[in-house]
Amino acid sequence: MNRIRSDAATAVLPTALAESEYLRQRIAPQPRDTFYLPLSDLRSFLDVCGERPFDTVLDYGCGGSPYRGLFHGVSRYIRADYVDSPGIDFQIEDSGVLPLPDESCDCILSTQVLEHVLSPRIYLAEAFRVLRPGGTLILTTHGIWEDHGCPYDFWRWTADGLRREVLMAGFDIKQSHKLTTGPRAVLSLLGCIPYQLNDSRRTLRGLGLWLLNRLVFGNLATVKRWADRRYAAYRNVDDREQGHRLYIGLGAVAIKPMRAQATSAS
Repeated sequence: MNRIRSDAATAVLPTALAESEYLRQRIAPQPRDTFYLPLSDLRSFLDVCGERPFDTVLDYGCGGSPYRGLFHGVSRYIRADYVDSPGIDFQIEDSGVLPLPDESCDCILSTQVLEHVLSPRIYLAEAFRVLRPGGTLILTTHGIWEDHGCPYDFWRWTADGLRREVLMAGFDIKQSHKLTTGPRAVLSLLGCIPYQLNDSRRTLRGLGLWLLNRLVFGNLATVKRWADRRYAAYRNVDDREQGHRLYIGLGAVAIKPMRAQATSAS
């Protein structure tokens, strides 16, 4: 099985992932947004979506498809997810096998999905199967991040680990990047502290934490704008570049070889 069903956990997901504010924060993140740093760096990496036109695109684990607008001149945009969401073309079954013919797509988009699937190898094997030779996989996932079940959260990746999985699936890697690295990663993690340090303001401890949050974290938008100016070089870097050992996300662009051999999902 590729996932574990949970009707209670998945009931609210389709609505949450399609809310206009959720989608806006991903396609047009602003410094006032809590997760601006990683989301803006992810958005920068996904500019590769528009580098060349694609005929048929599979949004593989689409959610609300926030990045659909990055693709231009697409003849067919297929939306598939593990939860039954309005407007999707099909729901991915427990087996993980896609109801698509071999070599039927020329681009697959997978953004922040791989950490949620029970079997990443089946997931990547299916991506490989349905891509045409020469087709492109655009993949992003997490390096360091909080637990965020959707409805489950199984994995975190290192750059070497993700590279290995993509290569084992049969792909040739064109780009492999670390996203939100070094000082930008530190600032991003610090931005989560107000949500972890809180208590009732009726207690002395709670009042102290509230004051700390107001004084230290009360103007994070200004800090994020400063980080954009000071640490722009830490947004999106080649994973072989030295000095970037802390990173929030990972991104890869991979190609199915023209003479691809079938791979095993085991």
